[in-house]
Amino acid sequence: MVEFIGQPFDASAVGEHLRNRLADDGWQEFRAAVAFVKLSGVRHIARELTGFSARGSVRITVGVDAQGTSVEGLRALLGCMRTGARVWVYHNEGAATFHPKVYLFRNDARAELLVGSSNLTEGGLYTNYEAGLLGRLDLSQRADRSVLQRIEHVLDRWSTDAADLALPLSSQAIEQLAAQGYVVPEAVARAEEAVSRPGARRRPVQDRLFGRAAVSRPPRISARDLAELLERAPGVLPESRMPSGFVMTLQRTDVGVGQVTPGTSRRSPEVFVPLVARDYAPRFWGWPGAFTPDPARAGKMDRPGVRFRIGTSVVEVNMMTWPVKHDFRLRSEALRSAGTVGDILRMERGPGGSSYDYYAEVVPQGTSLYDYHRSLCSERTPGSQRTWGYY
Repeated sequence: MVEFIGQPFDASAVGEHLRNRLADDGWQEFRAAVAFVKLSGVRHIARELTGFSARGSVRITVGVDAQGTSVEGLRALLGCMRTGARVWVYHNEGAATFHPKVYLFRNDARAELLVGSSNLTEGGLYTNYEAGLLGRLDLSQRADRSVLQRIEHVLDRWSTDAADLALPLSSQAIEQLAAQGYVVPEAVARAEEAVSRPGARRRPVQDRLFGRAAVSRPPRISARDLAELLERAPGVLPESRMPSGFVMTLQRTDVGVGQVTPGTSRRSPEVFVPLVARDYAPRFWGWPGAFTPDPARAGKMDRPGVRFRIGTSVVEVNMMTWPVKHDFRLRSEALRSAGTVGDILRMERGPGGSSYDYYAEVVPQGTSLYDYHRSLCSERTPGSQRTWGYY
């Protein structure tokens, strides 16, 4: 039996088909071959994929053509793999693109095959216009067994290094792929697209040839689940290739004046960084090694006296984390006074031997550099308008 999946018109998106089958312990084996993998897609199936790889067989092949696969996507996918699970990267240096989208589940009695246009990205699994066929095979039937053998034969060819076209995925392999430009961080890819296609998504209404239609939103991934996924994902880049910069949109809690009534206290001069952003690249902040416990407050950790160069001045900033309040803070009147709501805070680690630990500036709205840095703020904070990113 064959079922057609038309996304986003059908009740169940491709992502829900995958999640349901990965959570079904009746399946013994999961295999896939996809052209592109991004963190946005892996995070939707991470919990189910991790559980499946702990109890069944998993073999996945991904492509890296046209930089459609990201560093974060590979890290997250590798972090979901348990004992015996394997991921392969397939690439032909000749003029041929690795472009399949195949998902296969099987046990001793039956198999299900989903073939279509859906990559392992959030768009492919939920929000893009996609089409696919879901086929069900009865392995007691000779014809169905023959079809499965043909499918597995092709998947086998895409997951072996016999022809020197496939590379087993590991932390070292991701480092090599990133160093040679096969994959790039997602913030870099978004920034490059913004530069190459300026204004493409802001076309004036009178110049548009097509209408707009809303599509169903993908399931929300909590900050806790995302943090757990990133914690499982192996750290693959050496310190020299860790992010050099951080950007974040400023909110009223960061730059608002707070109380102005005579006799009342002003809001503390603190900029709020989401914990998930800190934990995404902890070494950028010196976390946790450079922090010490606050003896006056249980659980609170401080990194006092961090030297920030803001303009021509070097000021001391206190970094603090408040587990009870679920945030990470930069206490500095200079930072708080420099921006308004919607501006972008940009930070870079200072070069070795310099007189400061970080260079910081606020990029105001309306300036020529704002759109570029706004495109780097690619990650959202659940329940907030705040966005952030690394580069």
